[in-house]
Amino acid sequence: MLFHDIVEPFPDTAISECFRAHANTGSACSELQILQDSNLDPRHPAYRRLPPLLDMRQAHNRLFEHSFSDEASPGWQAALQRYKQVMSGPYGSTDLPIKMFNDLDTLIFHGDLKHRVNMKWEACDKVGISQSFGGTLLGLTIPPTTWSVPRIRIRINIDVDWRQLPRKMLIGTVVHEMLHAYYYVHCGVAGYQDVVTERGMDISHGVFFYSAGKRIEQRWGLELFDLQGA
Repeated sequence: MLFHDIVEPFPDTAISECFRAHANTGSACSELQILQDSNLDPRHPAYRRLPPLLDMRQAHNRLFEHSFSDEASPGWQAALQRYKQVMSGPYGSTDLPIKMFNDLDTLIFHGDLKHRVNMKWEACDKVGISQSFGGTLLGLTIPPTTWSVPRIRIRINIDVDWRQLPRKMLIGTVVHEMLHAYYYVHCGVAGYQDVVTERGMDISHGVFFYSAGKRIEQRWGLELFDLQGA
């Protein structure tokens, strides 16, 4: 996430395995395993193929085509109640984003990311990613590129002390990365080629990304941008 996202495959480490989330509340055990399984590939019954490609504008517009029937569904309403309950807490924890992933996907991304994304914690220095890219690296997202990276990957930086930061910043970071993943789902690698029209934008954080991110921030009370001190 902010301030730079690196599009480069990297291996799991002992750090990512140490911070695996396990079921007690929230998502079912099988769903947590699928989300955190870096090796899940097209041979696995849970593997979910990508849909036909859209351009960035089409993907952006689709994101906000919420159906009243969808939001009135028991599943959506249950996810909403869990979201409100969880977000009432003050600080973050390592289990929180993993267990909230499917609910966030249901509420914000039409369920398009489920089983198409692999998410884990990682220490940036363990995978050769330093802070020399500028600012603090909070998270990163990479598209599926080869058989060794069969699904979109999200990694959240465990080196940041999330216990000292508001919960809306941790979940905002996760949703920022999920928004990258959403564009990868619908646009392929073109999801990393946004339109740049203003100073401070880049090809991964351009017109469509900022437009979507700001609308998500406003509706869900999260912080996806300008996270200082992280």
